[in-house]
Amino acid sequence: MRNLKIGLLVMLCILTVFLCGIFAYGMTGHNIYRGFRGGYYSRDYAGMHLVLEKEVPMEGIDSISIFYSKNSNDIYLYEGQGDVLAIKEYNEFELNENELSTVSVNGSRIEVKGKKRSRIRAGFFHFGYGGGYTEVWLPASYKGELALATSSGNITSEMDLILEKDLSAASTSGEITMPDVMAGNVSLASTSGNVRVEKIDTNGNGTAGDINIATTSGDIAVKQLVGETNIASTSGYVNAETITGNAQIATTSGDITVQHIDGNAAFSSTSGNAKIMEGSGDRSVSTSSGDVTIDGADGLWKIHTTSGEVRVTGQNDNGSIETTSGDVNLEVVELSGRLDINTSSGSVNVKLLQDSTFDFSAETTSGDIETFFDDDLKFSKRGNSAQGTHGQNQQGNSIRIGTTSGDVRIMKY
Repeated sequence: MRNLKIGLLVMLCILTVFLCGIFAYGMTGHNIYRGFRGGYYSRDYAGMHLVLEKEVPMEGIDSISIFYSKNSNDIYLYEGQGDVLAIKEYNEFELNENELSTVSVNGSRIEVKGKKRSRIRAGFFHFGYGGGYTEVWLPASYKGELALATSSGNITSEMDLILEKDLSAASTSGEITMPDVMAGNVSLASTSGNVRVEKIDTNGNGTAGDINIATTSGDIAVKQLVGETNIASTSGYVNAETITGNAQIATTSGDITVQHIDGNAAFSSTSGNAKIMEGSGDRSVSTSSGDVTIDGADGLWKIHTTSGEVRVTGQNDNGSIETTSGDVNLEVVELSGRLDINTSSGSVNVKLLQDSTFDFSAETTSGDIETFFDDDLKFSKRGNSAQGTHGQNQQGNSIRIGTTSGDVRIMKY
């Protein structure tokens, strides 16, 4: 027992000395969190040294690759002057020759490769590899291929990129941020970092190229996409303002929001919500427990969800909805085809114009059926099944609804 008390007293003394050291260090004006914010390396570049500066003539160059896969350098793109590519590399240490990046020209290709850094940044309150960043001064006249990659650094473009060939940017845990991009094909990928882009246009040559954006836990936010789009995120959200062209967007637990899309599109999320607003084209939406909202639909849509609610408001509606326990709320301005709605325990509420014409059938096990055109229908004795035709229906429109324990209500505007 006496030895335990002595041990506790020693530990208390050590802790006291440690706390006093922190206080004294802070009183001298030092930042005890330098180099570390919220678990990520700080992007504060104060005290950085210019360790490498090279210029490469761009004559005959149609491919540039900048790879920092062996260290965590941030990459910044700036608009350069003249017909020269300038590379400026900064680090908080004065690096040895074998730690400096290499800049080489192979035929029509410029290649920048970061070296593995053995230098350890150690101090009383921090420990790790020295941080750094690279400035890439790219002439605006360059139209060739551009490939960027870094391990845990950010990739940021401060200039619009107008390329005739492909653009690719990849980071493990860093963020990718770009303004306007025009290229043949575009690929952006980050594992845990966010991807934020103003505009991507792959239709410069008259034929839409591919746009591929992927993250694992990072969010994806884009304002405008023009091209054949494929977006994937595991737990991050996807937010796109405008998409022109066909699209496939998938998340596991993240929400999907698209403000406007012109083109056929497939959306899927396991537990996230999907909200698709205005535009034209076919829509396919699938979720497990997330809600689905389609507003301003103009085309064929197919919706499948397990326990999420479904809300659809459209101009020219036709499609199918299948849900297990979620409610279905549908507002149809103009019925132009076939509506098939099936749910197990959810209710179905449909709002139509009074002069809409269609064949109608509805069946529910334990729910009620109520419509504004009951006189046109033939009900079963129990009132849980109804069939009939509303109006002349020369267009051959139809509404078919099936539910187990939910109610069916057809209302008019």
